[in-house]
Amino acid sequence: MAEQKNLAQCCDGLLFLNIFKTFRTAIQPARILTAFFALTLLFVAGWQMDFSKTVIVSGKVTRQDLGTSELTGSLTWPTELHCFVGAPERFEGYIERYKDKPYKQGVFKVWSSFCIARLNRAAASIAVLRFDNFVTSLSECILAAVWALKYHTLYSIILFVIALILFSAAGGAICRGAALQFSRDERCGITPCIKFALKKFISLFCAPLAPMIFIAVCGLVVLVFGLIANIPWAGEILLAIAFIFVLIAGLCMALAIIGAAGGINLMPSVIVYENSDAFDAVNKSCSYVYTKPWRFSFYALLAAVYGAVCYLFVRFFAFLMLAVSRLFLSIIIWTDGSKAERLNKLDVIWPKPEFFNLLGDGLEISRNLTESFAAGVIYLFVLVVTGLIIAFVISFYFSAGTIIYCLLRNKIDNTPLDNVFIEAEQTAQLEQAQSDEQSG
Repeated sequence: MAEQKNLAQCCDGLLFLNIFKTFRTAIQPARILTAFFALTLLFVAGWQMDFSKTVIVSGKVTRQDLGTSELTGSLTWPTELHCFVGAPERFEGYIERYKDKPYKQGVFKVWSSFCIARLNRAAASIAVLRFDNFVTSLSECILAAVWALKYHTLYSIILFVIALILFSAAGGAICRGAALQFSRDERCGITPCIKFALKKFISLFCAPLAPMIFIAVCGLVVLVFGLIANIPWAGEILLAIAFIFVLIAGLCMALAIIGAAGGINLMPSVIVYENSDAFDAVNKSCSYVYTKPWRFSFYALLAAVYGAVCYLFVRFFAFLMLAVSRLFLSIIIWTDGSKAERLNKLDVIWPKPEFFNLLGDGLEISRNLTESFAAGVIYLFVLVVTGLIIAFVISFYFSAGTIIYCLLRNKIDNTPLDNVFIEAEQTAQLEQAQSDEQSG
């Protein structure tokens, strides 16, 4: 009996090995396509909203410039976002200096290019356990969000709502498929998962909003006391008397921020596993984070490192596919471009892909009509490949959250790993299949 107990404890301690099932869960075509469709809609919305270009830049920038910290061939910041993140003390001067420049960019294009470049760097850093660079990259992404909200407020709010709508549905569908595969080893298609997510859309949409609203309310309380402090003579006295309430509000905001930061990835998993509502999702996810903070942190860190390695592998696979294809084309295409005589025709229609920039350098090249058509079609195909890579990251994020929630639930509530909500229709189908097997 003692040996069996020790063996059970040993197996219980190896629950973390289930994290390594995330890749095969996230790589499923149904999950990838779900994330890809949501990502495509988000980028289409962003590109449409960029019809008004309001981001100040220091000169004519390329895609490569938007992902780096300095303008190609220059020592200045390429956009106001780069200046805000890299040298905030120079931001106002940057705006004054370059506000009359004709080359402005769209908010979504600048923000997305900046964040994708930082996330690439974060993935490379965490894969080699350089946590300082990882934290720096994530901090810069957070600062980019602050910049967007502060200086392009209305635009950012609209884009945030669109993104929340899309990824509430897509994330719920991905989590549903991941839960069924992880807990019951069932491969669920796109349609049933999306139907389930749409049924629970209100809960999926409201769950991540709840902590934000709570933080905003607490912040409003602090703002009211700050407003009172402006009253001459009496204001500072009233603030001092009520300062305890300021601290309480700050404590509540700190708890909410930590709980939401850790639990936001678990919220859709609670809903798909338990068929619960937004309140239960917020309550369970935050309570799990605070009940087992070290276990949760270990699971999250392991998933992050493993996810970075998987992401780099997927990107390498895509890069190798493009590089090999282009290499063989370069062997047989020897003619020059019609207007760019110093460039091979292949270089004109298909820029050489780089590992972290599959689309190429994006330099302006003179092309004729047929070359422009070919370049546009090839660009579209490579863009789809890039989108599928990002879709994998999204799928991995939600799949990892699903598995982590299931493991935490098993540890905290002693709930079996295979316990997942099954709709009545699915239950009837399973019972019918079992009866057919028995009769056969």
